[in-house]
Amino acid sequence: MASRPESDERDDALKAVTHIFFDAGGTLLAPTPPPAEIFRQVLERKGKVLDRETLAGALRSPDLIVTLIRPMTSSLEPEFFRSVNARLLEYLGLRADDADLDDIHASFERDVVYHSYPEARRTLKHLKAAGYRTGVISNFSHRLPRVLKEAGLAPYLDTVTYSFEAGAEKPHPKIFHAALARANVAPERVLMVGDSYEADYLGARNVGFHALLLCRQGPSRAACPAIRSLMELPALLGAAGSRD
Repeated sequence: MASRPESDERDDALKAVTHIFFDAGGTLLAPTPPPAEIFRQVLERKGKVLDRETLAGALRSPDLIVTLIRPMTSSLEPEFFRSVNARLLEYLGLRADDADLDDIHASFERDVVYHSYPEARRTLKHLKAAGYRTGVISNFSHRLPRVLKEAGLAPYLDTVTYSFEAGAEKPHPKIFHAALARANVAPERVLMVGDSYEADYLGARNVGFHALLLCRQGPSRAACPAIRSLMELPALLGAAGSRD
C-alpha cells in the first residue's frame, strides 16, 4: 500500500481497529538535531569524519537493537546509553574510548530537543475526536512522558508504553504485550504506525497487530503497507465502523 489500502480486504481489516499505537521518535517526535548529527559533530571534532548517511544507516541497523531483559531504572540510564554508544562506534569500525563516549552522552543531554512533527498533534486530535484510542509504544528512556507533555501531545494519548519501563525493546513481543495490557485491548483491534520496518512493522505484525510503515522520505524498499504522512491515517480509517 502506498497511501491508501490496496484492496477492499484491507478496508475490512481496518474496520476492526479501535486503538492506534504510534512509535515516538521519528514518528510523532522529531529530535533536533537528529542523533546522526550529534554523533557526526562529536566525532568530527575529534578528527573522525563520517558522513550523515553512514551514521543514519548505522543507527537504523537491526544489529544495534538492544535486548533489555528487565525494566531500566533512571540511575542506570547513563551507563546504558554509554554501552549503546560504544556498540555504535564499534559497528562503525571506531575505537570506543572514554572521552568520545563522555562527549557523545553530554551532547545528547545538552543539545537534543524533541518537537512534534507538524501533522502529529492534528492527526492525534482528529483520531481522538473520531472515537479511537491512541497510545505510544517506543524504545525510549524515562524521559518520554515528560517529552510528550512538553511537545503538546500528552493530552491526545490514552497510554504510553516505553522500553525502559517495560523491560524490553521493540521488536521484542514483551513491549507490545505490555501495551495491550495497559490499553486492555486485543491485538487484532490495534493498528501500529512507526518508521522502522524491523522494530515497528515486523514487531507489531508478529504479535497480531495491523501495521503501517511511515515513510516520510519516499517509498520504502520493504514490501509492506506504508504511508507518507500521518495525515493519511484519518482517510484510511474513515470507513471504520464501531470503535467500542
